[in-house]
Amino acid sequence: MLDGEATYYVEGHAYPVREGDFICIPKGSLRKARIESARPMTAYAVNLTIHEFESKREVVLPFPVHCHIGYHGELEYLFRKLNDEWTSKPHGFQIKARGLMLLILSDLFRILVYDNHTMNWHPAVKKTIQYIQLHYHEPVKVAEIARNVGLNASYLSGLFKKCVGQPLYSYLNCYRVNQAENLLLSGEFSVTEVAESCGFKDVYHFSKLFKKLKGYPPSRAKRMPTET
Repeated sequence: MLDGEATYYVEGHAYPVREGDFICIPKGSLRKARIESARPMTAYAVNLTIHEFESKREVVLPFPVHCHIGYHGELEYLFRKLNDEWTSKPHGFQIKARGLMLLILSDLFRILVYDNHTMNWHPAVKKTIQYIQLHYHEPVKVAEIARNVGLNASYLSGLFKKCVGQPLYSYLNCYRVNQAENLLLSGEFSVTEVAESCGFKDVYHFSKLFKKLKGYPPSRAKRMPTET
């Protein structure tokens, strides 16, 4: 919401909203709104349904119904561009609108989920994640990461699991497999090439781990058509 005041009613619960507030109304909810005539509301509104890529199941966004996120210039710009595309409907506007919506969701996840979730993490854990993102394609050792962040390897492993909720090596493997999936979906690389570029020396181990985490083999990901 950019300006003004209003009250949203979602399933009978009243949510007073003002500048900098964000409302996410679950699909199928009974809702209505009352705008304050003295301060008319200015806001961007989008109706959307998201489905998982593989299963096609509908995704429920992990956002609160109402919260205050403040002003974010990038978000306003993206919403304005989305509104312009949807209103003018130039050739190919559906693809561009979907792309803009994905950027909006990415920003909202960062603001509402990731930043809030990680803000109290130990600095060494944040540095560890940054290290993994930069070096996942290399032979990564816990001892090497520990030296980089200035902690004992055993202590770092325990701290990481406590903050993130999974062992460090499990996080590393998930990150590598997610990067590998993106490369495979591009259709430009073989399974062996992708395995090597994502830090796996053994393609058999990579294939086994990929199937365990994703539920299907990497060869299938390579054959999947990319959605537009």
